Amino acid sequence: MRAPVKIDLSQANLPPGASTVGYAYIIGGLYTNAGLTTFECYRLDASGTLHAISTSDNTQAANTFPDPNGVVSATDRLTINATYPSSWADYSITLSTTAPNYIDLGNINTANIPGLGTGNNAFSMRVYISLGIPKLPFTAQAAYTAGGVDHVNPYAGPGFDSGSPGALCLFDWFECSIDSGGVLNGNPTYVDQFGMPLVVVAQPGTTTQGQLNITRQQVLTNIAGFSPASVYAGLTQAATASSAYPSGTNYLRAISPDHLAGLSGTPGAGASFGTYFDTTISAWDGLGTDISVTDTNSGTYVSSSFTSTSVGGVVTGTWTFTKSGSPNLVFNDITSSNIWQCAGSMASGGTAQQNIGKQLLAAFNRGQMNTPGPLSLSDSSCPNPTTAYYQSTPYNMWAKRFHNWSSNGLAYGFAYDDVCSQNPSFNTTGAMTSLSITLGTMF
Repeated sequence: MRAPVKIDLSQANLPPGASTVGYAYIIGGLYTNAGLTTFECYRLDASGTLHAISTSDNTQAANTFPDPNGVVSATDRLTINATYPSSWADYSITLSTTAPNYIDLGNINTANIPGLGTGNNAFSMRVYISLGIPKLPFTAQAAYTAGGVDHVNPYAGPGFDSGSPGALCLFDWFECSIDSGGVLNGNPTYVDQFGMPLVVVAQPGTTTQGQLNITRQQVLTNIAGFSPASVYAGLTQAATASSAYPSGTNYLRAISPDHLAGLSGTPGAGASFGTYFDTTISAWDGLGTDISVTDTNSGTYVSSSFTSTSVGGVVTGTWTFTKSGSPNLVFNDITSSNIWQCAGSMASGGTAQQNIGKQLLAAFNRGQMNTPGPLSLSDSSCPNPTTAYYQSTPYNMWAKRFHNWSSNGLAYGFAYDDVCSQNPSFNTTGAMTSLSITLGTMF
């Protein structure tokens, strides 16, 4: 059965010029057995044909990228070459920038992919879109075993941190999965970065997600001006090789606070980035009994104690929650960095620990924790987001603004933005019959 993805760049207000070219890359993989011990990777070509990843795909030499029309200046070429440190595979699918493009996803089925199933055995993939001359480098790797999982045909994908492979490419992606029944689950996301606005909808049964009410250029200009600069410095990344991209491209992307917090030493972050939530954390010291958290699956946990310490100017909180008949939940590394990144003990451990922890992380990011005192959080009795979230600082400005800029108010601004359904995830109600990815207004 045909299941076309329509990729449309024609609505984006792209400027004319030899550097205004577009490409798609469809690549992913799946666990092929019930024990989740074997993971295999595939990519699709322009006809929708599936290909297993192979090291023989690495036909592009290291420190080079194709520029058949000689558009990129000699100086910019040297700059970009450095971000192709290994031989790589050109998995690009050329896109028209003036008319919709169609690629069939119908070959993602049990006949072509042994082991395709549901859940963890679904085919998890990304549809990347890039603009400009530099193409995304994917380097196929030799098989290896790690963590008890056999990676049969793995690959290294492009990055967006300064100096990483592909970092000087202009791109974004839509991540999704397709299971053995053809059901598609997906979402546009800003958890790691924002490169380009992608508007997505699938049939049957989903509504449009990712539509912004301002242009890409306005988004990035706004992010560059986030205040206070002592916190939000370092999010935007300038386009340092301008001849390679559509005319007027000032920024390649902005990286999110979540991702910035995960980098060693948070390079480029403002001086107050790593202590941003410290005043809120320490304000709960001694008041930890005034909060309860209810999760639909895990029940209600009530805080029994909260303490905080400051070492080297960084505050760390420890929160204990109890529920009759259940082991205590202890969150012992509540820090600004872990709140930004949605990491640490609030995002690990047993099921109940994770279910309660993610609500705490969401509440910190949304500014709900800023007034210490009686507070009840529940994923089954959610407040009005307009009046309850992002009302007083500190809160996650990145997440707040993307919700403001989203036409339907939904956005994946941090990892647990799905708490109380503020995220734009969707599932088709049956086997996917179509998927549309439209590039939003760029300028």
